[in-house]
Amino acid sequence: MSFKTVCRTLNYVRTPLLMWENINDCKGSDVVVCITGNPGIIDFYTEFGSEVHKNTGLPVCVIGQAGHDEPSSGPEEKLESSDNLYNLKGQVAQKLDLINNHIDKKSKIHLIGHSIGAWLIIELLEKDPNLISRVSSVTLLFPTLQKMVESPNGKQFVKYVKTFHSLIIMLLTLLNYLPVFVKTLLVDIYLKSNSLPSHYSDRILKCLNPNTMDKVIYLAIDEMQTVTTLNKSAIDRIKHLTCVIYSNRDNWAPIEYFDDFIRFKPSIEMKLVVSGQDEIWTWARYIFRDAKDVFWKSCPLRPRVVARVVHASWHLLL
Repeated sequence: MSFKTVCRTLNYVRTPLLMWENINDCKGSDVVVCITGNPGIIDFYTEFGSEVHKNTGLPVCVIGQAGHDEPSSGPEEKLESSDNLYNLKGQVAQKLDLINNHIDKKSKIHLIGHSIGAWLIIELLEKDPNLISRVSSVTLLFPTLQKMVESPNGKQFVKYVKTFHSLIIMLLTLLNYLPVFVKTLLVDIYLKSNSLPSHYSDRILKCLNPNTMDKVIYLAIDEMQTVTTLNKSAIDRIKHLTCVIYSNRDNWAPIEYFDDFIRFKPSIEMKLVVSGQDEIWTWARYIFRDAKDVFWKSCPLRPRVVARVVHASWHLLL
């Protein structure tokens, strides 16, 4: 079954969702909800969601980050007009609105969080602990859960992106005045030089929207300030449901952060994906091979799903 893009107003923000089947009326069937990383542009997860649905036959919903994926119709929401909707607190509220008000109450939910999406899952289950009874499994893919500002990428972000935030937005605003074919040509050159698929072009052009990038950077700054210590008490409550997968080459979540989960064994499933290669399909093969025994104890998903999320977004997500 092909997917469709639907719009819902979640926590006062018009939010596009990728959906495979109707999650609001699925006759009690289990539902998979994937929360993206940052940038939270759902198009990068199209292949991922399709693979989940193909392997499970379950209804699937991919939700991005509020404000990162502007609906095709209607005015753009400026950051300064509603900044409290686009920070981490607002992102948690948006996901809670989806789960509490737009998913069949009889359904069990399988939550997947990628990067900062993993942190959002832990926080929303702490904020509304009654939801835990509705959750069948939690999968944290390359999660950013602690000491983000101390990570290698965090240090680079603070040094360059945060420092030159205004300049970056100004340059993107100027770039926005270029004809579409010129912007497309520049993006195509970038894709070719990084051995990325040409169909990423429209997705990257969305990222280059200055209004979108302003919210992406704003959220990332909040991440640096907020995501400091591992929420051990919240994880302890869901450890029996949780599988956490780290990589040995993730500069947002260094390998030493993985050790913080040892205290939750044997209840929590842990997996370190080891690779010495940079090419993105090699990453996918390693993940497919190494994650297959631990991906989900209670869910019929297959590890190739993890491969797809990396293939779709490894180079672009915070």
